[in-house]
This record gives sequence, C-alpha cells and structure tokens, in this order.
Amino acid sequence: MSPAPTPELIRSEALALRAQVVRKSRRVADSMRPVRLDETEPALVRAFWESLGWTPLLAELLGEPERESGRKRAERYMAEWRSWGEGFALELKDLPRHFRLAEPDPNQGVGFSITNEDGGEADPPVLFISADEGTVRPSLPGYLRLAGHRVLTFALDGWYRTRVETQPPLTALAGVSRPYPHLVPAALRLSEEVWALPLNALDEAPEPTLSHARFEALLDWLASARDLEALHVPHLPGRVWPLSVSLEHVDAALPDLRKLRGLEQGMDYRVGMLEGVGILLAASPSGSVRLSANARHAGHLEQVLGARGWLSSR
Repeated sequence: MSPAPTPELIRSEALALRAQVVRKSRRVADSMRPVRLDETEPALVRAFWESLGWTPLLAELLGEPERESGRKRAERYMAEWRSWGEGFALELKDLPRHFRLAEPDPNQGVGFSITNEDGGEADPPVLFISADEGTVRPSLPGYLRLAGHRVLTFALDGWYRTRVETQPPLTALAGVSRPYPHLVPAALRLSEEVWALPLNALDEAPEPTLSHARFEALLDWLASARDLEALHVPHLPGRVWPLSVSLEHVDAALPDLRKLRGLEQGMDYRVGMLEGVGILLAASPSGSVRLSANARHAGHLEQVLGARGWLSSR
C-alpha cells in the first residue's frame, strides 16, 4: 500500500508526469506554461499543478488549473443552458463557493465537472453538473486521480495500442512498476516505451491493452519479459501475412525466436527477428501461421518471405 499522499509525493509524481508530457512533441513542450496557485488553495492540488504546469492542448480533457477561469467557464455553460428554456435553472450561487473546473463539457450540452473546495480537503471531491437534469451530484471522491489519469492518457495518446493478455498477469511480472501510485495507481510501466493504463481514473487495474511508443517496442518487451509464460493477442498488430509453412518449419529456420504458448488451447506464439525486421508469429490449432510486422517494412519483408518460399498465396 502506498503511503498517504503528501505535497512532496505529489510533486515528485507530477514532475515525472511533466517529463512524459513534454516528450510527446516539441509542440507540446513549447506550449507549456507555469502555474502559480494561491497558498490558501488545497495543498495537494497546488503541488500537482505547480509542478506539472499547463498546456492549452489539455483543454478538451481538463479545466485550466486556476479557479477564476473555471468559474467563468461554468458561468458561460449554465447561462447557455438556461437560455434553452428547458428547465435548467442552476446558477453560480448553487455551486460551491470555491471550485475549479475539473472536466469541461465535451459535447456542448451534457454537463461539466468541478471540484468542491469548500470542505478544506487537500484533494477535493468532484461534482458533476448535469445539463439535462439540472442537478449537482457527487462524481468522484478526489480530483487528483482524475487529473493524473487525464494527463497520462494525453501523454500516451498517439501511441500504438495492442490488446495483450498475459500469464502471469502484468502485475506479477518482474520489472513492471507503478510510477504514479497516487495520481494513476493502476498505470503500469512495462518498459520505458510500453505501458498499461486503466480505462477510468478510479479503476484499480489497467486494461489488457498495451500502449507502446513504437511497433517494435512491444516486440522488444515480449522478447525480454523473462517471467512471461503465455499470452493471447486477439488481433495481431501491424501488417499481417499468412504463411505457407508450418510453425515447426519456422522454428527450424529461426531457432532464436522466443517461444511463448498461447492462453487459448493449441495456440502458440513466436517473437524475434527475421533478417533485421522484428516479427510476431501466431500459430493456431489448425496449423495455420500468421506473421505480423511493422507495415513500413512490408516491401522488404515480402521479398524475404518470397525468397524463402514462405509467402502464402491466400
């Protein structure tokens, strides 16, 4: 169990998260601005935003850190909804005295989320204001997990995503870490370029979908995860070729491929290199073999497979 969050712990995680965000692209790095919040604002929220900074590129996922900008946006949302004449009657006076915008209204008329900072919590709870119902209701017990999850999701947006189920489960594999035990406790770092993220901020486990910066990063991890015994990849990533040869033929020709059994009975996988190209093979119980690789190597790989007589005409 992680120790209780302190400003120092949140600051450390937020700085690491910032490093991931600015690595996303030069555009993101150049758009970052510093954040300074008042000393009277929640200590953990201050530690988070003052360490992370802000980029307008997050604006579709999170409200700006400053209370005043959130107040103005909330007022605009509610004024527009009242103008529809459909029974929405909430005004600023119906919201907490102290709040910041947590989530904007993504679909222009569904609702938005705010923090409730009237209670003095270091990590304030989140409320949802519904446009359809005209109500204010509890949404999340804390703001930081929402903010951390959204920022990490943004940092890894644009990466490859491949569903991979493993045995043992990811959490039991050596070398897997939880870099953000307070901000995104379910997020797992399998390697610098391979992560497993939770679908929602409060999920206690990640999705069985791996985010990887490069196609080959996934193959590198599969080849090197020493405790990995078996896996299931429902949809092979990249470009896929059916082969005309058996798995036994491939094993004899490429003895250095890593052998991994499938979680489904009769399935087998191989991962490694074929003449300088990273490959992942899946063999089904029927004996058919499919090979996947980065599509950018398609021309070279088809020449290699053709020369070996492995390329199926199907």
